[in-house]
This record gives sequence, C-alpha cells and structure tokens, in this order.
Amino acid sequence: MKILCLHGRGSNNEIFRAQTAAFRADLDDFEWTFVQATVRHTEGNWSLYTAQFSHLPLYTYYNPFDPASILQTHDDLARIIVEEGPFDGILGYSGGAALAAEILAQATYDDPFAMERPFRFAVFINGASPLRCFAMESAEVMGDVVVDSAPMTEQAENMFLRPSALRKKEGVSDQDQVDHAKLLSLLKQLKGMKLIDGTTFLSNGTHGLCRWEPPADGSPLIDVPTLHIRSTDSDESDPHEGLHLLRLCDPDQAREFHHASGHDFPRGRKDMKTIARMIREVAEATTSL
Repeated sequence: MKILCLHGRGSNNEIFRAQTAAFRADLDDFEWTFVQATVRHTEGNWSLYTAQFSHLPLYTYYNPFDPASILQTHDDLARIIVEEGPFDGILGYSGGAALAAEILAQATYDDPFAMERPFRFAVFINGASPLRCFAMESAEVMGDVVVDSAPMTEQAENMFLRPSALRKKEGVSDQDQVDHAKLLSLLKQLKGMKLIDGTTFLSNGTHGLCRWEPPADGSPLIDVPTLHIRSTDSDESDPHEGLHLLRLCDPDQAREFHHASGHDFPRGRKDMKTIARMIREVAEATTSL
C-alpha cells in the first residue's frame, strides 16, 4: 500500500513523521510519501511536537485567503499524484486532512460517476473542514443580493489569525515567519456574495471561497472508504475540527476512532496500536472493491 501523507497547518514533515511513527511501525509493509508544504506559517497546536521537538520552520499548504494559492496547491498535488503515484490512500492531519478532502470532494463534484478517484481510501486525523475554491465566471450567483461579509471574515480571522497563529517560533529566522499583515489585508479585500442555492461565500472578484457543504440531495461528496480519527470534545462548540468533514463522507463507508487528546495529535501505545489496525482494515477493505 502506498500512502500520500499531508501534515497539519503550522507543521512540517519532520513533525509529522514523528507524530505518525508509532502507528507506522505496525504498518511497515506500507510505503509512506510525505509532502512538505512551502507556505510559511507560525501556528500549530503548540503541542510538544510543534513547540519543542522541531526547530525547523513551520509551514502550511496554502494561504487560505488567496484563491490563487489554493488552486496552485491543488495543481501541485495533482502533479505529485501523477509523477510519484499511483497512491492507494491519503493520510492527512488537521489542515492536511482538509487539503486531502478538497482533492476528493472536487473530484466527485467534477465527475460524480467516475469509476476511479485520486485515492481509494482516506485517513483523516482531526480533519479540518475543506475549502471550496471556484471561478466566478462559472458560478451561478445572486447578483442583486447584498451579503454582509463580516460574519464570514470574522470566522476566518478567528480560525487563521487567532492568537496562537501570531506567535513567533523561537529559533526560526524572521525570513521564515509568516506575514500576518498581508494575510489580514487579503482577507479584508474579500466581499460577501451568495450562490443561487443559498450558499454564502467570499470573493475577490475572480474566484469564490467557501467551505464544502453536504449536497442537498444527501449524496456524499467523498465517496471512498474513510477513517476519521478525531476527538468528539468540540463537536458542539466547533464542528470544523472533524465532525463537518465526517458529514461530507459516505456514512456507509466511514469508520471512526475517538481519542482523548482534543485537537492535538492522538498518543499512547494503545491508541497507536488501534489506529494502525484500523488503517490496515480500511486499506485492505478497498482491495476487494
């Protein structure tokens, strides 16, 4: 089994290899390909891994307020899939899980009846909600509707520019710190709009940005087998730490493992053994499809 691995927002490959080492040790017949992000970022969950283990710069896969950055990342990942694949599955943590879900959701949206998907299964650890980026020229927009963008921009600012995101990581040069002023400037340029199906979104004039939502007809956006490794602590207060992503997936093919570490990476020998077993089960189940 060949697995593509995407680390969390505000992390790097060194951290993700350490976080996953325990369960990968029980899956030594699997091949793991780690993809390093390149967009500078200062925030992780500030666990032991982020704050103390790694002295390397921290990264994210794209600027969430810049459609061009998001689309370039999707294109880059598509190229990696072609050049280094095929991959059987994809493993993502937090923001990396969101990126993995974006690739799968877009593939379903573009061709819901396709016989193959970019991956045959996905493992999401504390999966953040995936972003949808689309061209305005092809969108069906309510042109005469005025939408107050403040709630959406405030939510985005609270998520991506929260206090932990403004910290400066010790040992990392100024050149490798993110430009928060630029991030905030890009966010303030986005205007609120609405699609004819009622979906509100932010737009820079050429592209729209919103979260992927479950289709109105009840069909899953992600229709491959999935494993959701997550905490249920924030299901009511913040469903975008795993619950929302779960709702985008086929309930008949989704498995869950709940851990007690909140949005931090799960840990403990027993949990790692269980996660390894469940990854193997979801991977081997796809061989009979």
